[in-house]
Amino acid sequence: MAARLNLVSASAGKRLGAWLIDKIPPAVLMLAAYAASVPAVMQAASSGSASAAASAVGGLFLWIALASLLSLAYTVWLWGWEATTGKTPGNLMLGLRTANEDGHAAGWGAIFLRGLIIAVGGLVLVVGAVVVVVSNVWDRNHKRQGWHDKVAKTLVLDVAQGRDPLTTGGLYGPVAFAPEGTEAHAGFAGAAPQGQHPQGASPVEAVPHPSGVISAIPGFGADAAPAPVAAPVAPEAPAIAVPPPAPLPGDPGAREAAPSYALAMAGPAPAGTAPPGAASADEHPDEEFAATLVRASGTQAGPLTLTFDDGRDVVLETTALIGRNPAAAAGENIDQLIDFADMGRSVSKTHVLLRVDGATVWVTDRNSTNGTAVTGADGIRRQLAPGEPVAAAAGATVEFGDRSFTIGAA
Repeated sequence: MAARLNLVSASAGKRLGAWLIDKIPPAVLMLAAYAASVPAVMQAASSGSASAAASAVGGLFLWIALASLLSLAYTVWLWGWEATTGKTPGNLMLGLRTANEDGHAAGWGAIFLRGLIIAVGGLVLVVGAVVVVVSNVWDRNHKRQGWHDKVAKTLVLDVAQGRDPLTTGGLYGPVAFAPEGTEAHAGFAGAAPQGQHPQGASPVEAVPHPSGVISAIPGFGADAAPAPVAAPVAPEAPAIAVPPPAPLPGDPGAREAAPSYALAMAGPAPAGTAPPGAASADEHPDEEFAATLVRASGTQAGPLTLTFDDGRDVVLETTALIGRNPAAAAGENIDQLIDFADMGRSVSKTHVLLRVDGATVWVTDRNSTNGTAVTGADGIRRQLAPGEPVAAAAGATVEFGDRSFTIGAA
């Protein structure tokens, strides 16, 4: 089910194949016109009769004009069909759809513009048109758009491999994609009609965060909005004792507090007291958050490999942030920023933090809009609370928004 929620960009090969299929009817019409008229022209020329030659040439032009008129009618029909439904003969055969950048019908103007750019490219012999059609291979944004798509603001999506946004509520999907009974589902359903969402927002971004959750930490991306930090809420998970790192030899002042991930899972502190290492009332939570979550431990081994659901492999050695446009917090030392161009916008700008600790990856949700979950090799799935690190070993799958990656040894 999760894979079908994804939007998959069409490959260059499928785009070229669909374009060539769409060109078959005009080519057949023109070949038929020549096949019907050229033999008569050749016969008239061999007879030496001027009148017969003139009649044969007239017939040739008549057939070409008829084929051109039919080709024009086909082109206008094709233009309208793709503009309103995203379909063409080639798109249907290869499982593609053309849409605008919001996942809806591209419109007459956009389809005309992208077709015009392809035609201009065709002036450079015939190869120019082919280069334009497959120009998405040079798009660094996960090969989403060709040159003509960038100008026309269109997308070509593989609906055989992923979701069809034209029939499922656009780029963001229908309300039903949010779990029923949740605040996200109820809030979004009452906020806007199905398939209509604010520009640049995911389906549940407008839903207020529950109390007790940090809603804004500077540098975590624009997905969060400022909100006061409520008192700590005791997690339901049992306390897990994690031994603190051994102090360095000769360092009497070495800090002996347990890592922040141990504090996050150790249960509530007595009333009126703060857990060891917690930020004071006058101290911004960023300082403690940045000082503990990204600290390297003495058991760090790495590297590990992350295999994303789009086939991309990334080697993870120490710490990394994943998101549409991830950014570290002020004073935070992150070794890798892994940008993930999710067309469905289910991934927040700064979605998840990863930290390698030996053969384990500590996964922390950075107050993302659509959440993070870890499914271990045993099949047990755990939904992450914002700011609470969870251990994931090799073989585990991490879901962030509608996307996912699997952890493996490098």
